[in-house]
Amino acid sequence: MELIADTTFLVGLWRRQPWAIAFAAANPGKSIGLPWVVLGEFWHGAVNAGHDRERVAKFLEIGIPIMEAGSFIDSYATICSALQQGGDYRQIGRNDLWIAAVAANLGCVLVTKNIRHFGKIEGLRLEILEKQ
Repeated sequence: MELIADTTFLVGLWRRQPWAIAFAAANPGKSIGLPWVVLGEFWHGAVNAGHDRERVAKFLEIGIPIMEAGSFIDSYATICSALQQGGDYRQIGRNDLWIAAVAANLGCVLVTKNIRHFGKIEGLRLEILEKQ
């Protein structure tokens, strides 16, 4: 697995936003992990919007589900501790911290539009997508 998706990227793909489609087209052979937190956030939005559940489930087959948190706890704690020492801990949502921990632990690039949160995490490999 080379990439980890943040929810912003999945939403962009779902809505067929040009910036998300362009990134996907430029990286056709790369596998993408979908952490449980990202899946939960995406499903929450889909249910809220009344999207067809079968269509959502089919769409989410684009990635590899990462459903187990245990192996990421140390990375999560390390990231949280570093942010707390630097004063940025309360500025980042807990879900984003878990997503970052997955990417950091696996050594994967995190694909996102959310530089405001993820940009504060030292050493995190990021692919920041911009609107085109």
